Amino acid sequence: MTWLTARYEDVVSRLEQNHHFPWIMSVGCCSHEIQNSSLATYDWQRLGVDDVSTDPTQSNLLILGGWINTERAQEIKYVYDQMRKPTAVIAIGACAISGSPYKALIDAPSVHGEVIKAEDIVPVDIYVAGCPPRPESILSSILELQKKLKPGPSHREVLSEALRN
Repeated sequence: MTWLTARYEDVVSRLEQNHHFPWIMSVGCCSHEIQNSSLATYDWQRLGVDDVSTDPTQSNLLILGGWINTERAQEIKYVYDQMRKPTAVIAIGACAISGSPYKALIDAPSVHGEVIKAEDIVPVDIYVAGCPPRPESILSSILELQKKLKPGPSHREVLSEALRN
């Protein structure tokens, strides 16, 4: 029975490494590009990203986009602490990466409080530059995350190498 349990855990572990259940916390322009990445044109499900979870406790991928103020920072930290471990984090767009290109406009009514970078709240695995980044960049970041979580050649690289020989 121990062998069967160990084998089952190995199978589940391999599936979880290549399958992501996202929890998206995004505002502004990046939200539209993240939504486009999941639609039929780009279809991130073919890369192992499932539909957006209904509960952060079911998620293992946190996607952050848009500006982050102190209120959102507390919400992001709370959600991150609830998520399944190991949790991967992708920061999307100039606002989440640099603290917002609109940092000089901090007195603007649309931005309340201090503007914060995503890496100051949670450990970020992958950064996607752009304002907003294109869906192709977001899909590329998912492939990069998979390489980071599971080093070595991907199944696509192995297949293309086999076809060349």
